[in-house]
Amino acid sequence: MAGALSTLGLGSQGVLTRDIIDQLRAADESSIVKPIERKIESSENKQTVLSEIKTLLTDLNKQTLALSEPSLYQSKNANLTGDSISVESTSTAKEQDFEINVTTLATRSIQESATGYAYDEALVGAQTLTINGKDIEIGVTDTLKTLVEKINEQTNGEVEASILNVGGSDPFKLILKSSDTGVDSKIVSSSTGGLSFSTIGSDPVDASFELDGVTITRSSNKIDDLIEGVTLNLQTEGKTSVKIEQNNDKLIEEMEKFATSYNELIDKLSEVTKYDSENKSAGVFQGTSEIRSITSSFNNIVGSTITSEGKTVADFGFEPQRGGKLNFDKDSIDEMLKADPLKVKDFLLGTDGENGFFNKIEQNIFDVSTSSSGAMKSLDGSIEERLKALASEQTKAQERLDDRYSIMTKRFASFDAVIGRLSNESSMLSSMIDAQYADK
Repeated sequence: MAGALSTLGLGSQGVLTRDIIDQLRAADESSIVKPIERKIESSENKQTVLSEIKTLLTDLNKQTLALSEPSLYQSKNANLTGDSISVESTSTAKEQDFEINVTTLATRSIQESATGYAYDEALVGAQTLTINGKDIEIGVTDTLKTLVEKINEQTNGEVEASILNVGGSDPFKLILKSSDTGVDSKIVSSSTGGLSFSTIGSDPVDASFELDGVTITRSSNKIDDLIEGVTLNLQTEGKTSVKIEQNNDKLIEEMEKFATSYNELIDKLSEVTKYDSENKSAGVFQGTSEIRSITSSFNNIVGSTITSEGKTVADFGFEPQRGGKLNFDKDSIDEMLKADPLKVKDFLLGTDGENGFFNKIEQNIFDVSTSSSGAMKSLDGSIEERLKALASEQTKAQERLDDRYSIMTKRFASFDAVIGRLSNESSMLSSMIDAQYADK
């Protein structure tokens, strides 16, 4: 049969050919298979668009979560007049003014070896070195370098040892420096051999400063236990005036990012559900109730979040626009934050931390995108089932066509052979008749 198929059309003199079968199959595929392929392509396109919507919902959720952090509404900024200190403030700091007058900075204890060495790997000599009550055994093979390692390891970080080239004939000296500052950081050292140390400068002292005229001492130049939420870093002697104020810059920045993410989502939802009557074109989800329900759910939150005083999202910087988008008014929210930051926080986060505008947005994102009964899960599932059904339909259609044209090809081959035989017999008969007439 394979030989007959390969010579298809020879018997019928080009009437029943492979080209005829291919043309018939192409016509059937165009009317049977191609519509299924277009449906698959449409469903896959919906999947892609749905993935884009999921990404936009995730981005919006990130912005909403950032704005649900209470400390963001209590951010503080320290304004300084003077350079004797630097200040770090947290959300727990209260708005206040104070003056710091630094009179003495806390210092470290620093000592140098009385004897210099010709090079940094010179032998120190066997002996016992005692630093702040800790005995350090120095062996006969220990050098300056190995002694530095022993001191740093065995003093538990209280003393930092190093080698310093001070110049001269025996330039290398062993330097001891206390890790901490203040009177209690003084290094006390002794040895059973010839290794001894002398203090560089004066003994360490505590920091001394005045807070609004009240004298205070601390062992460190970093003070974090004096004013709640405020860390003072003493830098030099002198006076510095400090004003701790509410800092709304970060909050306003995050609110603007939220509005951008929100509008990108609304734009996308509008794009995929709209119908262009002029061009007679429709979005991939035009008429899809699940997508329309997402838009409606956000619109309901924007329209229904109202204070007991009748204030809406528009009074807190988010002005609803036609089509559902939000216009963010920086100046408006900045003025309200300066006038009554607690009212802003209560509206956006809720007095109980649950019923604020951003809490509702966050819950809605969960409902539509993550909940098993949400619009996104439902739509995603239906598209997946649709694709499976279409794939099965496509396979069956293709198999039916394969069977049909396998049979047709065999029949064409049989018909072609019959026609070929009949043609040959006809030719022989014609030849015989012509021969008889020729004999007469």
